[in-house]
Amino acid sequence: MNGRGPRIRGHHLICLQFFHGEGYSPKFAHNLFHVIDRFTHGATGTVVIGPDDVCAACPALENGRCAQEPDSEEAIRVLDALALEMLELEADEEFDWGVATLSVQRILERWRALACDGCDWEEVCRPLIDQTAGYPRT
Repeated sequence: MNGRGPRIRGHHLICLQFFHGEGYSPKFAHNLFHVIDRFTHGATGTVVIGPDDVCAACPALENGRCAQEPDSEEAIRVLDALALEMLELEADEEFDWGVATLSVQRILERWRALACDGCDWEEVCRPLIDQTAGYPRT
């Protein structure tokens, strides 16, 4: 490891909190586990604008942009900006994963209302989000 902690874009700071093994591909999921593992072993992250260490293994990343849908990159940048505003973070700022986790818990209801509806991963994340938010299991 080069000593640099993970580089993370805004919405990944929130969404990684609810990752539990699902991904676009085994390579992508493995990369997500690796990023999270670095955090759980004490790495400090750095907020970035644009593709990050999570995106690096995404099959939809083309030429430094998300190519999942024609407007994906723009939509993701809006989500990133919202996440950074809610978490009170800025580009190039370093963060501690534990502090980020507590911050996500603080803003979870608002994030859920503004960002989760219609997300491709909503059904995957919902059980863990419900548990974190203290909702009873159904």
